[in-house]
Amino acid sequence: MPLASEIILNNSLDFREVYDISAPLNMVPAYPGDRPYFREWMARLDEGDDYCLSALALSSHAGTHLDFPSHLLRGGKAQDSYSLKRFIIPAEVISVPGDGPVLPSSLQGCKIDRGQALLFKTGNSKKQLLRQAVFSEESVYLSLDVAHLCVAGEVGLVGIDYLSVDKYGDDSLIVHRTLLENDVLILEGIDLADVPSGKYSLICLPLSIKDAEASPLRAVLVRR
Repeated sequence: MPLASEIILNNSLDFREVYDISAPLNMVPAYPGDRPYFREWMARLDEGDDYCLSALALSSHAGTHLDFPSHLLRGGKAQDSYSLKRFIIPAEVISVPGDGPVLPSSLQGCKIDRGQALLFKTGNSKKQLLRQAVFSEESVYLSLDVAHLCVAGEVGLVGIDYLSVDKYGDDSLIVHRTLLENDVLILEGIDLADVPSGKYSLICLPLSIKDAEASPLRAVLVRR
């Protein structure tokens, strides 16, 4: 059976319906303990300079970002170990009702193709948590059972509409570890508030950073 990325690359994309699911870096809250995003102006035209120039300071886990195995696993693969094909893949946006953890029942009737992305649209999107400046400790997260189902289905990437797939305060990071140990990449901080459920092509290209354990990115969905 071909990989999901091969299906995408062998079929042209129709860009008539495109959704930007990236959270603006200057608006999304920072995860507690991470370095907050900061932009410093070095020169500005409106202040008499000959050009505009700014400098950025931020965490590699800022805003919409990918986690790679080296984030938690000694000897795990970093960003530059992956082909670009891993970041251009079929995806399904799955709506999850309620404010509790994402449970296996959410995947009932979902046909999972090897290598595809599963993106969970939860109560986080309904509350628009990514569009609020203050971090919320009460966000929907993935259950360990769902992580195991994703691994069993050979999913290539799992995404969630807030800043962690794990429950806030659970220092074991068991969902992260279960996915990353099985080479399932984690896409966090995706804004799905305005995205209907359904099948898409996901394009989520990380920054080119050698040995990066994570990277901010611009993520878009193209309706299939």
